[in-house]
Amino acid sequence: MAPMAELEVQRRQVLGKATRRLRRQGIIPANIFGHKEPSLAIQLEAAAFERFRRQHKAASLVTLRIPGDSLTETALVHSIQRDPCTGKILHVDFYRVSQEEEVEVKVPLHLVGESPAVKESGGTLLRLLDALEVACRATEIPEMIEVDVSPLVEVDQILHAGEIKLPPNVRLLTDPHEPVVKVELPAVEAEEAEEAAPVAQPASAAASAQSQAGESAAREG
Repeated sequence: MAPMAELEVQRRQVLGKATRRLRRQGIIPANIFGHKEPSLAIQLEAAAFERFRRQHKAASLVTLRIPGDSLTETALVHSIQRDPCTGKILHVDFYRVSQEEEVEVKVPLHLVGESPAVKESGGTLLRLLDALEVACRATEIPEMIEVDVSPLVEVDQILHAGEIKLPPNVRLLTDPHEPVVKVELPAVEAEEAEEAAPVAQPASAAASAQSQAGESAAREG
């Protein structure tokens, strides 16, 4: 299960457009909300948050601590706002949770095993979904969900969300019929099949050709 991480944060006095000054100083403005409690404006070091993101998955629980303050919040990263041009983090929202409550999160998928359709038939493994939405207790959020691709024995075979084995006490919320992984034809064979397929003649062109053939037959008769 996802380990409990810890982040040091500070109460934030700077609000609105003035937060640009914080970002120039390497500080990310953020908020903690949820559980019918007032929203709390905080800030944290951008470098510390990037380390957290590298070491922990998106669904990880995090303990937010304020040095010299009795406040401690257990939360999930709810949303991250980024600059569309640079990708730089502009703002983070944390959602308060109780460690015993059920939460709904998206957990990343990790492909394991080997598909006979790829190994023996030369097919290409196509990943159609990167994460599953699940429900579980906050303390039991998986870091990742493994997807065994060994049942894919034929080209064009698809593995659906409902066929993936989930960890104990984890409930699937994604549509069970949602395609997750598929084995495609090898690229060369797919191109050959496309080239060999007959080109459908538009109905109007076909009707015109038939009409011309009829007129020609009438003249000859």
